[in-house]
Amino acid sequence: MSFDLSLEELQFDSVTIEPFSSFDANQAPTYGASVAYTAQIVPATERIINAQGREVTSTATVIIQERVAVDHRSRITLPSGFTPRTPPIQRVEPMGGLGLDHTRIWL
Repeated sequence: MSFDLSLEELQFDSVTIEPFSSFDANQAPTYGASVAYTAQIVPATERIINAQGREVTSTATVIIQERVAVDHRSRITLPSGFTPRTPPIQRVEPMGGLGLDHTRIWL
């Protein structure tokens, strides 16, 4: 399946994602090359279960028009005007169906 191009006009922003790679010898996370994606950022407060199984409050959702290999350990950078610009990723869910493959990221 592919992304429905009629929905592309809803994508307003560009986000940069650096996928988690591994931990170095000092147990600091290392990341792969950063990739920019066109995305829709929806500021909304929502109670979710995060990647660790805890209930948390998400303050925004990022919707990317394709499936992206990213997890909660990856680093995301939002466009200027958003605070914080590099919020922690709470949860990632690849979505699909009815011709709409995308990735939803809760911050």
